[in-house]
Amino acid sequence: YDQGEDRWLCTLLLQRGYRVEYSAASDAYTHVPEGFSEFYNQRRRWVPSTMANIMDLLQDSRKTIEVNDNISLPYISYQTMLMAGTILGPGTIFLMLVGAFVAAFRVSNWLSF
Repeated sequence: YDQGEDRWLCTLLLQRGYRVEYSAASDAYTHVPEGFSEFYNQRRRWVPSTMANIMDLLQDSRKTIEVNDNISLPYISYQTMLMAGTILGPGTIFLMLVGAFVAAFRVSNWLSF
């Protein structure tokens, strides 16, 4: 039962100067969500751990850049943009839907909310 420990382990390895690479030849056993409900629950579990790992990396970014030659300031900037997108994304989608309802159905913003 995965709770994101592998992602946290990778973050800890990067912070200590190790390099993490993708291996297409590795074997892994996993369960793939078969329906939307399972997929939604999986994402609901994974998003907080993803955000926690990104925050951990960002809070210790200066030391991580010093220790790890594979981590650079552009990579940290990319992680910062990912975090901002993760935070702002749902609200932006909601506001786009509100605007679409206002335009399509000619209702007020409050009714659309």
